[in-house]
Amino acid sequence: MRAGPAPAASLLLALVAAGCASPPAEPLHPTWADVAPMFRGACNGCHGWTTNQTGGGYRFDFYEAGPDVCGDAALALNPNVPLAGSPIVAPLIVADVLPASGSPWPRMPPQPSPALPDWQRDTIERWAVMPAKGAAPRDNQQPEISVSQVPATVDQQLSFIAVIDDPDGDSAIGVIEVNGAAFLMNRPGSFEVSFDTSTWPTGRQDMTAVLCDGWGPGPRTVSLGPVTVAH
Repeated sequence: MRAGPAPAASLLLALVAAGCASPPAEPLHPTWADVAPMFRGACNGCHGWTTNQTGGGYRFDFYEAGPDVCGDAALALNPNVPLAGSPIVAPLIVADVLPASGSPWPRMPPQPSPALPDWQRDTIERWAVMPAKGAAPRDNQQPEISVSQVPATVDQQLSFIAVIDDPDGDSAIGVIEVNGAAFLMNRPGSFEVSFDTSTWPTGRQDMTAVLCDGWGPGPRTVSLGPVTVAH
């Protein structure tokens, strides 16, 4: 029986194989499902929910998130911040990921971040010519919410912790609704939820969360259980 390659030789072969691997095939007619992971990896750290401070006021973690897609959860987004599906955004994206005339480096991602691989840049450029949303990924899952420290009875104030997350790593938004009041969540993560209950009527109040990842066909509504107001 012949001995296998030495460990060092095996490592070298693995590195050579990885270096020679072909990039993923570029879709001929890319949709949001194709380009959203690219934005997530290279852009959304600045062009996510902090875009007004870090991304020039353009948000790329959603293609669209209006009331027709997200229901009441759309209240969590600033309507004056264009999303990736806005017709004004695609030309700006193309201009930024392609090097300007005479420049060896694109404007985005900004240095010292590495430039996008050619296959990603080409896919984004092709998508931006006709920025279609397309169908959701076949295995797409809806956002989730968990709550803790919810009191059974309240008087002047209802306070608790809520955490929203998306199992696919997509961005997510949501709103918690109770007695006609709303607490808005414009991103995944943890929130210290607080409602002034001093003027609420006594008795049971049911809490509901409306969540959205922008894919549709509509938002997800989750019951968070009741709370009793006792003045």
